[in-house]
Amino acid sequence: MAVSKKPTPEALERPPETRIFKVEDLLFEVRQGRVRIPPFQRALRWKPADALQLIDSLYRSYPIGTLLFWEAEAEPGEEQLGTLRIQAGGRPDALWVVDGQQRIVALSRVLLSALPENDQFSLYFDLDNEKFSPPPNPAGRKRDPARWIPMTEVLDAERLMHWLLDHSASDQRTRLERAIQLGRRIREFEIPACLIRTRNEQVLREVFERINFSGKRLEASEIFDALHGSRGAHWPTTIAEIANDLEALHFGHIEESVLYQLLLALQGIDAAKGSSNTPPRLSGEIAASAYRETARAAADAIHFIKDAGIPRYELLPYKRPLVILGKFFHYHPTPNPRSRQLLVRWLWRGALSGAHRGYTAAARVTHGRIDPLNEERSVQCLLESLNHQIPAPPDVTLEFNIRWANSKLQALALLALAPRDLKNGKPLSPNTLTILRPSSNNLQVPRILPSEEGSPLFFCAANRIIHPALRRLREQLIAVTDPAIFRSHGITKEAVSSLRAGDTLGFLRQRAEHLAAHFEKFFAERARWEESDRPSLASLIVDEEG
Repeated sequence: MAVSKKPTPEALERPPETRIFKVEDLLFEVRQGRVRIPPFQRALRWKPADALQLIDSLYRSYPIGTLLFWEAEAEPGEEQLGTLRIQAGGRPDALWVVDGQQRIVALSRVLLSALPENDQFSLYFDLDNEKFSPPPNPAGRKRDPARWIPMTEVLDAERLMHWLLDHSASDQRTRLERAIQLGRRIREFEIPACLIRTRNEQVLREVFERINFSGKRLEASEIFDALHGSRGAHWPTTIAEIANDLEALHFGHIEESVLYQLLLALQGIDAAKGSSNTPPRLSGEIAASAYRETARAAADAIHFIKDAGIPRYELLPYKRPLVILGKFFHYHPTPNPRSRQLLVRWLWRGALSGAHRGYTAAARVTHGRIDPLNEERSVQCLLESLNHQIPAPPDVTLEFNIRWANSKLQALALLALAPRDLKNGKPLSPNTLTILRPSSNNLQVPRILPSEEGSPLFFCAANRIIHPALRRLREQLIAVTDPAIFRSHGITKEAVSSLRAGDTLGFLRQRAEHLAAHFEKFFAERARWEESDRPSLASLIVDEEG
C-alpha cells in the first residue's frame, strides 16, 4: 500500500501579504476572472439565509472575517457561481481562494447574478423597513415598485441612481437617502485578506487543512479532495466529480461519503478509521490513480447491481455492498458467469438478512478477505460471511416507508411486476417513477386509499402502488378495465371487486395475501437459499500433473 507518512511541513518562503479589498474591488476581480475557486475547495454549503445574514453584516458594518488567497498561475476556464458564469482567461497572478469560498460565492450571487430571479440567493432591500429579504411578492412590488430594490443594482453607483430615477424613488427623500447609504455601505465595505505566494502547492494544502480543521469541520471526503484534488492535471479531480459523472449511468446520485469509503478500500485503508481520522496522504501520482480507480470500480459495481435487479441507488437497501462490490470488481473486472451468479445471491441474501447493515466487525473482516489474485475464493469468502439462517421475507402487513430497507425490498418486488400506467397501459420505467430533488431521490409509491381509516393495513405495502402520483388515485384505479394493468400492480380480480364494492379492508387483505406470495417467490428466486454455492466446475478441477 503506497501511503506515505505525513512529512514535516515546510515554512512559507515569505510571510503572507496583508491586503484590504473593498467589496466593489473584490467583485471586480471576480468578474475579471482573477479570483478562482480551486476544485479541491469544499462544495457550497451555505443556504440563502446565510447569504442574507452576510449582506446584512456588510450593511451594519459587522466584521465578516479574513479571506486567504494563493496567488499563482491559472489556465483559461469557466467559473460558475450560481447563475453567474464567468469566462476567465489565463493569467499569472490569479487569486485562488484558500479560505473564504462561501463568502465570495454568496457575495457574487447576491450582487452580480445575471439572472437574479432564478438564483436562490437573490435578495432585495426594503427601503421602508431597512431589511433584506428574498424576492417579495410580484403583486406587492407592482403596487409599490420603488420600495424594494434588487441587490444586483447597488454595486455600481451610476446603475443604482438610474434605478432610483426609473422607479421614482428619487422623489421620496427617505428612500433615496437609504438607497444611497445602502450602496455606499456595500460597495465600500472593507474585507481583510492574506495573499500567499509560494511555488510549493503542498504548503498551501497544509495551510488549507489547518484552517478547516480549526473551524467548521469538513467531511472526510472533502478534506481528502483538499489534500489531493488537482487543478486540472487529471480527470476526475475530486470525489464530487466522480459522483456527478456516475449520474450518466442513470442509477441516481451516490453520496460522496460512500465513494470516499470505496477509494479508501482500494488503497487498503480501513474505511471506518479513514472516515473519522485525518485522511491519508498520498503522492500526487498515486492520488490521481486513486481517483481513476474509484471511478472505474464504482461504475462496474453499479452495472452489476443494476443487472442484479436493483435499478436505482435509492432502492439499494444498504449502501455497504457498493463499496465491497467496487473493491471486488477493481481486482476482478470480468468475473466468470458462476461468480456473477453467486455475487447476486450474496447481494440479495445480505439485504434480506440485514447482514449488509452498517460496518460491523464481521463486515470489516469480509472486506479485507477479498483476494486480489483469486476471484472465486473472494466470492466464497463473501458468501461465508453471511448468516446462513434463512430469514422470512419482508412482512407485507408492516408499515411501509421507502427510506427503510425492508420497504425498499418490497418496492423492488413491486417493480418486478413491470407496473403499467393506469391511464394508457404503457410500462413505467424506474427512471420515470423517480422524483428527482436536490436533497433526495425518491421512488413514487403513493397510497391508494387514505390512511386515516384506522386499520394498520392502510399503512402497509398493500395500500401502495408504484406509479406517478395522481389525484383521486382510488377512482383512477377503479376506472381501469385492462386486467393486465391490474396484474402489473399485484391486484387480483377479487381485490378489484372488493375495491369497486367499497370494501376497502377486503381489498387490502386480498392484495396483502397476494403480495405476500409474490414477495416470497421473488426473494427466493434471487437469494437461492437452498441451492449449492459451489464455485465454478473449472475451479474444482485438480491438475494431476501439477
